[in-house]
Amino acid sequence: MFFSLNKSLVILGLLAAIGTILPVHADATQNVTICQQGDCGRDLAELERFARKGSGDAAAVVAMAYASGDGVEQDLEKAKEFIEQGARRRNAMAMFVLSDWHSRGFVVEQSDEKAQQWLQRAVDLGYAPAQYQRGMQLLAATDPETQQEGVQLVQAAADTNLVSAIYVIARFKQTGTLMEQDLTAAGALYAKLARTGHADAQTQLRRINQQLAQAGMSNTEEAKRLQAAEAGMERITVTADANHFRSQLGRLIDQIDASGSFDNRSVGSRIQGVGCADTGSVCAVNKPEKGQGSLRDVLSGGQGN
Repeated sequence: MFFSLNKSLVILGLLAAIGTILPVHADATQNVTICQQGDCGRDLAELERFARKGSGDAAAVVAMAYASGDGVEQDLEKAKEFIEQGARRRNAMAMFVLSDWHSRGFVVEQSDEKAQQWLQRAVDLGYAPAQYQRGMQLLAATDPETQQEGVQLVQAAADTNLVSAIYVIARFKQTGTLMEQDLTAAGALYAKLARTGHADAQTQLRRINQQLAQAGMSNTEEAKRLQAAEAGMERITVTADANHFRSQLGRLIDQIDASGSFDNRSVGSRIQGVGCADTGSVCAVNKPEKGQGSLRDVLSGGQGN
């Protein structure tokens, strides 16, 4: 079932509600410091060496370190040098961060035009956080065709296990907004998210089960699985473990070193050698938020709240 009455207002209202409860990373000034003085300087020096040899991944991470002063002395000129280097090497993460910085005039000049250009280039490379951000922009439009383009981009990001994108698709399926209403499919997505400690997914899963019961659909096999998921769900608290993040820096170094070449290797859903598909869990490709580019925002995986 699709909403037809004042559909644009419904969509905007839903997007506003989503925006109030999605997990959001703190500003860089408020983030847990990953690299306290001296304890990962060697890793960052190694990444800087790889960046100068042509690794776009390394350039992006080093740029964010210099921008936030995490692990190195803050140096906005070097941050600019490395982020632009990464973007020139067609590194999607670097392009996405450069878009964010242009949108706020952080490190580089403020330019909405350049912000959108770099965002679109990251989208074209299939970078999930960029797909999600561009999709959300399109969903705020009033034209139905544009909104459907937004749905497709958010769905593409969700298909890579980007947590915030999965949540949006679940809400659309739950409410019948821009997609056919499918409570059991929405519930399955919430169950998946709840296992990561997502702040609102368990609440929404409970509501889905209540809706199914009210509709007399609680005896189906799909509904029973959702009831079991709710009954057995324990909230997972994801904590900021600096040692864990630093070990991921080491894994990135090993990955780049083992490649035999130093460019265009996608970091993927996390900076580590094991992808989401290999672990069987929900991982997130992080969207750097305001203040930024701290290493924690990139390494944390975006789970929890």
